[in-house]
Amino acid sequence: MLLYDSTALLDELHALQPQLTLPSISEAIRLLESDKFARVTDQDVKAIANYRSVEIDDETFFQKAFSPGKEIAASLSFATYLGKSVVLEDLRRLLATATGPTVGTASGL
Repeated sequence: MLLYDSTALLDELHALQPQLTLPSISEAIRLLESDKFARVTDQDVKAIANYRSVEIDDETFFQKAFSPGKEIAASLSFATYLGKSVVLEDLRRLLATATGPTVGTASGL
């Protein structure tokens, strides 16, 4: 039995995305793409929300000051509830929309 409405959570994720910066989106994607995301703790998410870096297995994430930290931390929290792949694809779409097609892709040649 689901204790949350995935459509409502996805709507909340989309509502906070306009406040994200491109570097924070890229760093969140880097973390979500790594196997280290499975070891992210609530304490790590709180650190990111407070503009601090986190170290997972000797790899540092969010080392530079990313603003707004709370919104990107919320995005990572949504990955716990909605699933890593849902949030990852959503952030990739957002990054592609903001930056345009990537060189080397069929649409970016």
